[in-house]
Amino acid sequence: MPIFEFVCINCNEKYEIITTLGDEPPKVCLKCGGTLKKVFHPVGIVFKGSGFYTTDYKKKSEKTDNEDKNKGEK
Repeated sequence: MPIFEFVCINCNEKYEIITTLGDEPPKVCLKCGGTLKKVFHPVGIVFKGSGFYTTDYKKKSEKTDNEDKNKGEK
């Protein structure tokens, strides 16, 4: 089950609450009785290794390699 973070608008009290996706989210702060608001965090995705850019998987054709060699000989 996912853990959701809520913060009170009045007193800034933070709560981490385990609920299912179908459950009604909590609406009242336990400390002051204020309104709770769901906190959204960015997803932590890190792309490591090769294969994420066009330069990582693009191969030069043999014709281009031969032309580069010939230019160096002139």
